[in-house]
Amino acid sequence: MLKVVLDTSVFVSAILSKNRETSPSIILNKWQEGSFTLVISPQLQEELIIVLLRKGINSELIENLVTIIETLALKIEGIYKATILNEIDSNDNMFLAACYEAKADYLVSLDNHLLSFKYYHGTQILNPSLFLKVLER
Repeated sequence: MLKVVLDTSVFVSAILSKNRETSPSIILNKWQEGSFTLVISPQLQEELIIVLLRKGINSELIENLVTIIETLALKIEGIYKATILNEIDSNDNMFLAACYEAKADYLVSLDNHLLSFKYYHGTQILNPSLFLKVLER
C-alpha cells in the first residue's frame, strides 16, 4: 500500500471546491476508499485544522474530517525536522519531515516550493493530477 503525505493545500482545494471531479477531491475520495494510506503527524493535523478554520470551514465538517483521519491514517510521531525550506517557507518543512519519517512514497501538493524538489529522500513529490495518474496504474 502506498504511503502518501497530502499537503494542506490538497485538502483545502478539495473541501472548498464545488466540483467533486477535481483532482484533489478525487484524491480524498480514493484515500477514504483505501487506494492509499494517508500519513499524518500531529504537526500536519494541527496545520490542517488551523487552515480550515481560517478558511471559514464549518467546524462540524472539520471534526468529521479529523475523525476520518484518526480512523484511517497512519499516524507518525512527528519527531523529525527538515530545514531545507527555512529561507523560503519554513512551514513547508513539516511535510518533508513527515515524508522522511514515514518513508512515504509520495507527497502530493499544490505548493510550487515543494513541487520544485521532485524528490526528497526517496519520496516523489507530485501535483494532484500526476498523482492520480500514478493511482490509475
